[in-house]
Amino acid sequence: METKKKILIIDDDKIFSKILRDWLTKGDRKYEVTTVFDGEEGFSAASRERPDLILCDLMMPKFGGIEFLKKLRNEAWGKDIPVIIQTQFSDLEKMSEGAELGVRGYIVKSDYLMEDILKQVEEVLK
Repeated sequence: METKKKILIIDDDKIFSKILRDWLTKGDRKYEVTTVFDGEEGFSAASRERPDLILCDLMMPKFGGIEFLKKLRNEAWGKDIPVIIQTQFSDLEKMSEGAELGVRGYIVKSDYLMEDILKQVEEVLK
């Protein structure tokens, strides 16, 4: 039996997180999804779960996506976990900072359809 890939969603937008989780686990998709709502919870969940992919918002309470990424990349277990940033805004400065931290993709929430997000997730997890 094929093991499900673990995906961690870190986003304070609870409605978006639920829709995305439901979309990623729909039907026979091979994803096990955990959702948390701030960077601090996200870091704890990442260290516990060791996900195959993290979808992380940039703007969150406690600490945001870039701070989360810096902390993740400082851990031996977190250096190589692929991360896709999801955000409401196209922020070039944050995108270049994310690229330096090994981000594998960006999702501007208002510009994407769930099908597009799924395609990006599938590409990264190949």
